[in-house]
Amino acid sequence: MDIAFFAIALTGAFLATLRSLGWGFLAVIAVGYFSGVIRANFLGVFTTFMFDGAVLGLYLGFFFRKSLRAKGVGPGPARGFVLFLIAWPAFLCAIPVNHFLIQCVGLRATVWFLPVLLIATRLTTADLALLARGMAVLNLVALAGGIYVFENGVEALYPKNAITQIIYMSHDVGGRIKYHRVPSTFLSAAAYGGTMLMTLPFLLGRLLGLKVRLADRCLAVAGVVAAVGGLLMCGARSPLVMLALTLAIAWLLSRLSLTMGLIGVVLVVGGLRFASTSERFQRASTLEDTEMVGNRIAASANASFLDLLGRYPLGAGMGSAASIPYFLADVAPEPIGMENEYCRILVDQGWFGLGGWLAFIVWLFVRPPPSRPADPWRFGVVLLYSLALASWVTAFIGTGLLFSIPGTVLLLTQMGVLVTVRNQGMVPEAVDSRTEDLDDLEVEADPDEVLVEDLRVVPGHDLPVNQAKPAAGRD
Repeated sequence: MDIAFFAIALTGAFLATLRSLGWGFLAVIAVGYFSGVIRANFLGVFTTFMFDGAVLGLYLGFFFRKSLRAKGVGPGPARGFVLFLIAWPAFLCAIPVNHFLIQCVGLRATVWFLPVLLIATRLTTADLALLARGMAVLNLVALAGGIYVFENGVEALYPKNAITQIIYMSHDVGGRIKYHRVPSTFLSAAAYGGTMLMTLPFLLGRLLGLKVRLADRCLAVAGVVAAVGGLLMCGARSPLVMLALTLAIAWLLSRLSLTMGLIGVVLVVGGLRFASTSERFQRASTLEDTEMVGNRIAASANASFLDLLGRYPLGAGMGSAASIPYFLADVAPEPIGMENEYCRILVDQGWFGLGGWLAFIVWLFVRPPPSRPADPWRFGVVLLYSLALASWVTAFIGTGLLFSIPGTVLLLTQMGVLVTVRNQGMVPEAVDSRTEDLDDLEVEADPDEVLVEDLRVVPGHDLPVNQAKPAAGRD
């Protein structure tokens, strides 16, 4: 039966992408919202990779579309960076260090999602608006799932098995009586909180955008409330730290904008008010313990990173630092590394892989997005930039940035949009696909014929007036 979930995810994402790129991304993200609870209740190889199936559907749908959107993927240096970040791990995978299947799993965790970044460079303002609407609805559904787990316990949705161990181990929320963290429909509370955080730039960008209907603004507000509620309910602290850093960066980039400052104040005050309603929403208050925070950071970023840097110039073999599925546990190597995303990249890919990622990150973030008053996604782009930057700045205190479901796809989508903004200055407006197809036609005409696009309508006339030369290709 588990193959049915994989087939539905692949087919749904494929058909959605054929409709539009925005729908394709939304389909993939939707699968990510529910894959955790499905995997927990239907153990199997195909449910383990159902999210990968949805991503495959996005890839196939993108390249099958009869549109110029499938041409020139990843303009500029971004394409070269991504191709290197795929080619180098693929080369390392061919070196037999670990079990072949383990190396394939490591390669999948390293490169499978990366083309999402290139495809995301083709997203338009209409696509982002669609994504914001969809994310608002999905966040409300996730909030409902979180409330259900909050009231009835994790046992109500998640049976004890090999892939729910982390859910049952996370039993550290509350005061005298300890409760489990709330994963909602995800496989961990951190995945729930991280996903809610990743949706905020899209929702706030839509809320503050230009020429947005009142109904869309209200839906965006509901999505933001659901996201903040999920951030506090899940019990994970890292997403809250990243949110604070994101708001600080965004405020500075907007030149201390009153609007951006008010966003931060409203989110903080609303979050504190919500957290005061239950002791179970106050796990973030443990961040006041500076000794605990210092120990936590030291455990993730310490001198042993330098030891690994000298020990594994070419990495320790693909899969040595990857999360291994339960059905391959018998051939999995002893994990190497620390709770540090940069360390994980180093152990799997060595100096060249880590250097490639650092070079790409510097290239992408060295130039902040321009502020264009007429850009309908002006505030949204600033928030996308700030959150993506905050994610990489804090990557040294945790892992999962590049293999979280669906958080990684959301992050790479943000980075793809930022690549477009870096190259074009703003998110492009939607282009009618019929116009694209006309541009792609080879027109053959008689000397007296002219191209359709070379006609214009003169005021006061009912018919277009020819302002063009004869069609090219004839003497």
